[in-house]
Amino acid sequence: VGINEYQYLNSLVGSTQDVENMAQFIQSEWGYKPWQIITLTDAEATKTSILTVFDEWLIEGTEFGDKVLFYYSGHGYYIEDDNYDETDGYDEALCPVDAYQSGRIKVNLIRDDEIDRRLKKLKGRQVMIIVDACYSGTITKNVFGQPIKDVTVKVPIFKEAQPRSEMKKSLTRNIFIELRPEVVAYSAVESYQKALVDISRLPLSGVFTRRFIEGLRDNKADSNCDGKVNHRELLAYMRRESKAYCDAMPLICENGLTPQLDIKPARLDEDVHRWAGSQSIYSKRLGMSQKQLTQTPTHKLQVEILPRHRLKPGASMRVRVKSDRTGYVLLFDTESTDSTKLTRLFPNQHSNIRMGYVKAGKARIIPDVYSGFALKVPKTSGKRLLVALLVDKPSEISTLQKSFPKAFKQAMSKQAQPDSLSKDALRSSPCAYRQVPIEVQTLSQQLSQQLTQTLQRSAESTNWSITTVEYEIIP
Repeated sequence: VGINEYQYLNSLVGSTQDVENMAQFIQSEWGYKPWQIITLTDAEATKTSILTVFDEWLIEGTEFGDKVLFYYSGHGYYIEDDNYDETDGYDEALCPVDAYQSGRIKVNLIRDDEIDRRLKKLKGRQVMIIVDACYSGTITKNVFGQPIKDVTVKVPIFKEAQPRSEMKKSLTRNIFIELRPEVVAYSAVESYQKALVDISRLPLSGVFTRRFIEGLRDNKADSNCDGKVNHRELLAYMRRESKAYCDAMPLICENGLTPQLDIKPARLDEDVHRWAGSQSIYSKRLGMSQKQLTQTPTHKLQVEILPRHRLKPGASMRVRVKSDRTGYVLLFDTESTDSTKLTRLFPNQHSNIRMGYVKAGKARIIPDVYSGFALKVPKTSGKRLLVALLVDKPSEISTLQKSFPKAFKQAMSKQAQPDSLSKDALRSSPCAYRQVPIEVQTLSQQLSQQLTQTLQRSAESTNWSITTVEYEIIP
């Protein structure tokens, strides 16, 4: 949901762009399909429409185990608590496009209680709420006491508003919804702060939304360089980058920008990229065939190069493969440990699918004495990388043969180191510029993540495992 043009309140800029950016992000990075997303912008985003779509799309349209994402960019407000469940006497609220004031009554706001009641109906799902708004109720005024309609400040202008006192900020509840085990909620600012539009870059977008996306895209928020971004890291990144924005824009950022995260402590170290889109029953409603999305590999796959990991140019090599599950193996080779050039070793034109059959718990040698071909060591000396994948069915081999080279190139490109560093680049993406040797486990995890995303975009039905092993050709 994103609203720029309000019917009765002051307009904004950047909110519809936020929606477009977020929709593009969850498709490109998390594998959501266009038909899994409904957007409501400007005139579409009435209170009735927002709640109806929430009920019919997010509640009735999902089932146990699904992932549910609700995103909002626009005005937020506060309103007197009507059921006495708030410690500070106020409900937080979202402002739909048709929100207005009648006398002293605010009409058509969506209270936090209304969202919370709906979240109770999403039991068994994994829910993420992202709100780029604020609930301060503060009015921006000029020296004559008249409201300034600043389109970059996400504060609605109501007549006779009663702003929350900053003296209460330590007592004010900062969460928009009640904390639940299955819910993760991100919001732009603390209760006494104003959410802002980023005017430093075009197209205009929310400071919070832009940094949420940037922290996850290319893993810029990955502070420990393990190839993942957890909730703790993402929050720290957004707060650091929001502070940097305020330091550069002190006149419009008087109270600061402090993004908030409401989550059970036990989930702080979860990888945020686990939010990659899951299949919804809406594929049935839209007349689409139900496809099983790629499963993240959890099985153990072991690979050993024979006769040793240091080989002479032109010598014959064999690969010993063992897995805790039955499947079919694929082998790829690179010309160096940091190269994006990939060669498929097996299956090849001299082999057949059955030669790569691996029985659970039993070792398989490729090629064996009956294969009728040999794997020759290249003549160029240096370190090389062998990548092994295991799939459940022979029919899945062609899927990975097409998808894996692309995923490998993207994963290895992220390992590349630039020749020179800029301070801004180092601050915003430290892992991309840190001189770190490629470790087998880390690279395997990176390849797993990238292959998962690649296969999810095509919704291919594939179950697989992956591992890598380094070897060396010596003169």
